Amino acid sequence: MAMAVLAGASDTSNCCTSSAGLPADSQVSLPSIVSSGGVARLWGEMSEMSEAPRMSLKWDFCTLADHLGQSLREAEDELRLEQAVYGLDARDERALQALLATRLAAAYEVAREVHYPSTKGKKLTHRMRCDLVLSPKGQPMRLDTAGPPGLFDPPSLCEPADALWLEVKVAYQFREGGNRHAGYGAQWRHAVVEDLRKMEADPLVHDAGLVLVVFNESQPILDKDLELFEDVLARKEVLAGFRHVRTVPILERNGHRLCTVAVWPTVQR
Repeated sequence: MAMAVLAGASDTSNCCTSSAGLPADSQVSLPSIVSSGGVARLWGEMSEMSEAPRMSLKWDFCTLADHLGQSLREAEDELRLEQAVYGLDARDERALQALLATRLAAAYEVAREVHYPSTKGKKLTHRMRCDLVLSPKGQPMRLDTAGPPGLFDPPSLCEPADALWLEVKVAYQFREGGNRHAGYGAQWRHAVVEDLRKMEADPLVHDAGLVLVVFNESQPILDKDLELFEDVLARKEVLAGFRHVRTVPILERNGHRLCTVAVWPTVQR
């Protein structure tokens, strides 16, 4: 079954009202890589499938992108205020996942490293995990490893099918010291695609998305890399929705001048 990324458009600063109050320079509009005719043709092909893929209409990815962008902007502002020696780009993937999880908790219930629901019954060491799982405020995720509900559990728990499952990946153009990262391209092409396939193949995950945090030196390079990444998704037959991008200027310490978060809703098979 041939699939492609639906990249006919990306959101702009006017896509939704930003309660996070992001400045205009952090709302980035990127060019499309699939014509409107191409998108129409792709949806025509999808309508002929016996089981049409599902893309989340329950979760507002524009607002999610606002919250993610604001989280990174606030963290960068704090580092500048304290005149920190090391910036956001000195943190590894797990540290950035923790940062985003902590700050997203103001708007959502957030669970980290959650086992995919369809792997229930397997040994814990054999179960694949998702980086972040969001659920509505006041409705924490029901974890299948937590046992039966207890007296002090919240009265309302979110089922896996109602949560938003997010894989969070990070790509760095430069290493510490300003040396170019030899694996920069591979960070986009391999691990990210495998995580997307892992999510879209789970029948108990109904709403999911990819969050990609990118550190690089300039807007033109970012634009080119996002387009190339979406081309990789198309060639790998991974189906994703329109991207939402927020970019935060950061203090240059080792070659990076931009920290960007790009969010794609996945289309579940």
